[in-house]
Amino acid sequence: MRARPLAVFALTFAVLAAIAGERLLRPSANNHYSHLAAAWLDGRLSLEGRPPGYPKRHDDWGVVTTLVLRDDAVLERAYRCRTTACEERRRSEHVEMWWTADGALHALGRRDIKARHETWYVTFPPGPALLFLPGVALFGLSFLDVLLTALLAALIPAVLVAFLDRIRGTADGRGRENLWAAAAWAFASPALFVGAHGSVWFTAQIAGALFLTLHLAAAWDARRPALAGLCLGMAVACRPTTAFALPFFAAEWWREGRRWRSALAFAAPLALIGGALMLHNYLRFADVFEFGHRYLDIRWQRRMQELGMFSAAYLRRNLECMLWLAPQVSAAAPYLRWSIHGMGLLLASPWLLLLAAARRRFPQRAGLIIAAVAVAIPPLLYHNSGQLQLTYRFALDYLPLLVLLLAVGGGLRHRRLAAALILLSAALQLYGAWNFQRAPGEIFVHDRWWPFAPE
Repeated sequence: MRARPLAVFALTFAVLAAIAGERLLRPSANNHYSHLAAAWLDGRLSLEGRPPGYPKRHDDWGVVTTLVLRDDAVLERAYRCRTTACEERRRSEHVEMWWTADGALHALGRRDIKARHETWYVTFPPGPALLFLPGVALFGLSFLDVLLTALLAALIPAVLVAFLDRIRGTADGRGRENLWAAAAWAFASPALFVGAHGSVWFTAQIAGALFLTLHLAAAWDARRPALAGLCLGMAVACRPTTAFALPFFAAEWWREGRRWRSALAFAAPLALIGGALMLHNYLRFADVFEFGHRYLDIRWQRRMQELGMFSAAYLRRNLECMLWLAPQVSAAAPYLRWSIHGMGLLLASPWLLLLAAARRRFPQRAGLIIAAVAVAIPPLLYHNSGQLQLTYRFALDYLPLLVLLLAVGGGLRHRRLAAALILLSAALQLYGAWNFQRAPGEIFVHDRWWPFAPE
């Protein structure tokens, strides 16, 4: 039985390594977590200076500005106001518009500012940086983050197979179904593209999905509550939206006798990790809930400041990106070309339609559905669609729940249909993932905004 997960791990890693190619053996261009781990090792919470590539090319770093005014007053944790109203006032009155963390808006003339000091931060939840610490301690910023991401990604289908073999067995064809479920995740979902490409955004998604999968295995039947709490806490430290998977353990705990010792065992590591995250946020930004996105130096700040980081205004666009956004099709090469917003899951991973056939009743069914819906909602209200992706990568936050629902619920019992849909999806994902770095102009439309209006 142990040979099956090992074989799945080896095969998945081999495919991811082939897609990554030579990038597997060098740091990615966006190895933010290596920088965060290096800062911790040096006793810092911020970068030592400006981010790599600044000012010509840098991506998703946060900058906090301290302004010393002419009267020696100090504005701490300041960031520029980018709203339309502020931009109009800046042009008409020749002033700089600055927010401070307390919500105050300041209009300052250039002569009003005597000095300004910038502090740059990694503004992503810090969980993956914990995994980077040993490697960064040994190799510094040369640590191979793409290699680690591929290894973590290969672990997920191996964990799925081991877990499904345990709870379902392998008799009567169920062993093959368990392998197909793992293949659907590894090769026919956004996990293929994300797992092979490293970088701060993709590493966080893979690490979060791995810890969520481990959480589900430990939480099943409330079997190992302390491990379930630890793994959910680590998932949240990588991807905060996975906190909404909490209803799954709650349902299992309720169903398995509502033992308070189990509840405390689950809550203790979760609370410790949550407290550590809050302390990390407070020490950096004086706000326990602020990971730093407020201070991102990116073009989307106007939208974020006017509409908010989460808003119903983003819902329609994100639903289209998640479900039905289609590529451009032509009769000539390269035949298919994606928007940088990716491709909807119904087209890129049609095996998910088999969820409609997953009607078998089992005790965990309701918990999986509730948790999946809860985790899926926040990304649908988020200001960003995932951006520069092959398919909707935010689905990885809840896809482990859907894979278990599909396999245990009997959605793979129509084996020929399931195999055909998974293989079709895998062929499309492999094509796109292979060409993403090698020939991006061949698969991505040059118009940055297509098919949505400029943002």
